[in-house]
Formats: sequence, structure tokens, C-alpha cells
Amino acid sequence: MLFKTIKPLLCDGAIGTELIKQTNQKIPEILNLTQPEIVKQLHTNYIKAGSDIITTNSFGANYPRLKKAIKNLGEINIYELNKLSAKIANEVKTKDKLLFGSVGPTGLKPEDKEFKKIAEYFGEQIRGLKDGGVDIILIETMTIVEEMKIAFEIARNEANLPVAVSMSFKIENGQIYTYAGVDFKNAVKEMMNLGADVIGANCGNGFAEMVEIAKSLKSLAGDFPILIQPSAGTPQKINKSLIYPDTPDKISPYVEKLIDIGINIIGGCCGTTPEHIEVMRRIIDEKFK
Repeated sequence: MLFKTIKPLLCDGAIGTELIKQTNQKIPEILNLTQPEIVKQLHTNYIKAGSDIITTNSFGANYPRLKKAIKNLGEINIYELNKLSAKIANEVKTKDKLLFGSVGPTGLKPEDKEFKKIAEYFGEQIRGLKDGGVDIILIETMTIVEEMKIAFEIARNEANLPVAVSMSFKIENGQIYTYAGVDFKNAVKEMMNLGADVIGANCGNGFAEMVEIAKSLKSLAGDFPILIQPSAGTPQKINKSLIYPDTPDKISPYVEKLIDIGINIIGGCCGTTPEHIEVMRRIIDEKFK
């Protein structure tokens, strides 16, 4: 299987939070159009840090999310925006690396009238990523099973590429749920039943919590390829900047635990940086000399 390697593959860290930090652009996907060199440089930095997999700047590049943030959305072709995100990454990606095409949630709920259109919204995004040359579709940070299923179905039908599916969980009173309240066991069962090539968890409240989620995920998923991408903790606003508590110097013990659990792909989510990925690269290489 593509992701069943003895040595875990290393994904990159955050795209959105890094681009926001560097540019103050609150809609990082727009930087594909306005400042592609900055996006390209971030991909390059992650490759230099040791990433085996980099990820397109397309997480929120779907109609409902962009419509909330941009007044003149009619001027932006969402298919082309996603295609461009993949092309920018491919300009720096070497042959020995893989490219994830990032597909995040729409922000819509099943009870919303517009929810019935999300297959269309995912379709234009996923077609753009495929035509831009991604290697794998990554459906990530999902919290609603219905939305995840539709995104997966579109990816399978439209892209003819491997598909990874990752949900976002929290631990509350010793129980694990998605941020929309879906029970952990049910969520994992739904991910496995899809027939995805990889399932996983991303974002959340930091590395320590993600280790516990990873243990539970591994116990349910067994030999299924698993992706884990923790955020750098819950940020605090200090002097108008978001400061993430899980700094690169604090994550080593948790990265070692994730490797020992048997996770197949490890990376970072919100607040993680190329410096976090450098730490992960060093630990992986030391463990698999």
C-alpha cells in the first residue's frame, strides 16, 4: 500500500496560519492570485525542513467560505484558484515528494438550505486540484459525517486519485468527539467504511491531546494507514498576534510517542512552522537510522 511504510512519512506544517502571519491577508487562499511567490516560498521552506509531503494552499478555497469573506467573489473562478494552488506547489515539488490537495469544510451544516449544493462546491474545488497536478486529495478538518461523505464521493468520482480523510476531534470529560459533536467511534467507523486510502485526525488542541487521540484511533483502525497532524496548541492573543504554546522545543516527546504508536504520516496543523517540521524530521531520522 502507498502509505504502509516502516518509516513514517513526514507531511508539512500549517499553510494558512503561516501565510496569515507573514502577510496579514485573512484569506490565505487569495495569495495564490496576489502573492504566489510567498506561497511558493513557504512550500520551499517545508521541503527544506524535510517534508516528504507538501500541501496546497487551498483549504478554504470553496464557494461558501470565500463568499463570506469576499465581496466581489464573482470575479474569482474557484476551479482556477484551486488549480493554481496545485501549480504553485508543483513548481517547487521534486519528484521524490508527494502533493496533497487540501479540501477543507464549507462551514455549512446539513440543516442549511445551501447544504444541498455542497457536492457542486466540492466538485469545482477537487477538479481544480486534480487538473493542477496533485497526487492525493486530502479531505481534512471534517467534523460533520454527511459533509465528509459527500466530499469523499466527489473526490473518488472526479479525481481518480488516492484520497486521505481526516477529522478534527477534541477530548471532553474523557470522551472524544468531533467539534460538531460526533462520537469518536462512530466518526472513525464512518471514515473506515468510506474506503479511503488514509484516515486520520488533524488540528485539535495540541500535541499532547493528539497523542491520546492517535492511541484511540490506532486501536480502532488497526493496520489502516493513519495520518496525524496536531496543531501547535490553543493560541493566545498577545499584542495583536496569535501565540501558539506548542513551540518546536516542546514537541519532541509527543512526536516520539506518535511514532511509537505506529502512525504512518505525521505533520502539523494550525500554528506549526517549518521549525516544527525540522524537529519531526530529526526525530524520525534518529529513530530509523
